[in-house]
Amino acid sequence: MKIDPKTLPTEFRGCAWDDGWEFDGPCVVYYPRRYMRFGIGGNNGTIDSIVEDICFDLGEGKTPHDGGLAKECGWRGYSMRGFARRKNAEHVVVRVKWVLDETGRPWAEVIERTWTMGPPERKATP
Repeated sequence: MKIDPKTLPTEFRGCAWDDGWEFDGPCVVYYPRRYMRFGIGGNNGTIDSIVEDICFDLGEGKTPHDGGLAKECGWRGYSMRGFARRKNAEHVVVRVKWVLDETGRPWAEVIERTWTMGPPERKATP
């Protein structure tokens, strides 16, 4: 299956916060909503790993999955829509550029990464 890199997202947003766990903490990639995914690690390195996994899956043409996000939200009482507004979290905006490898498969190269405490002020790119 041939995937056009122009149709793939170029910006991802996520957040990690202290939820009182003894070790680690929750983190979520919440934008684009179609690719929302949950992870455990509680730091921006974990968000980078989640974005890398999402991009790998997209490059392989795999169907998006939430990494257990819906189950965690139900179990812990998190709001699926509340992550982007979470003030007590470190937010990360990761921008990627899609390029084709020698086989024609798209892969993402990170071109910008921005961290803020609390929600980023800039609106997401379309």
